[in-house]
Amino acid sequence: MVRLKREDWLQRGLMLLVDEGPKQLKIDRLCKLLQVTKGSFYHHFKGTKDFHHAVLAYWEEKYTSQFITISEEETTVEEQIKRLQLLVEQTHGTQEVTIRAWAQIDPMAREFQERVDQRRLAYLRKLYTALTKDSHKARIIANLIYTSLIGSSEIMPPLAADDLRDMFNAIRQLIPTQEEDNGNG
Repeated sequence: MVRLKREDWLQRGLMLLVDEGPKQLKIDRLCKLLQVTKGSFYHHFKGTKDFHHAVLAYWEEKYTSQFITISEEETTVEEQIKRLQLLVEQTHGTQEVTIRAWAQIDPMAREFQERVDQRRLAYLRKLYTALTKDSHKARIIANLIYTSLIGSSEIMPPLAADDLRDMFNAIRQLIPTQEEDNGNG
């Protein structure tokens, strides 16, 4: 008999969400896919709503909290931005589109999506404020980068990783350094 950990359920739940949408994120469907009984599911979760909450929390942790933590391991702001960009490029995918679609119809998913968006924007503002020493410019840059990222996955077909990297690099080139702002550049 297979013994599943909570993370096994969450990984498969996120995959199922992306592949088939939130309406298929059901106990029976998951148990069939994982070839386990419902007892295994209830060992880890109280029910469907609890599982949905856990999948959303898993997504937030994996694609927001961990990205911030990994980025902050770098010593300079420029390195933190580059690390964050690399993480986004490597994982840019359909989970963002699927969660956003779910957030349009489900209040719990919307709550998670709003929190994630605000955390990500706040982190970008923090990085770009440190880089530019101008909180107003940092807000504009953060909004430009984040909305470009979100839009890049919403267009059909979504931007490829190379195009996403080129877009980030082009945006970064538009950001004046402190020396340029002071007339020294």
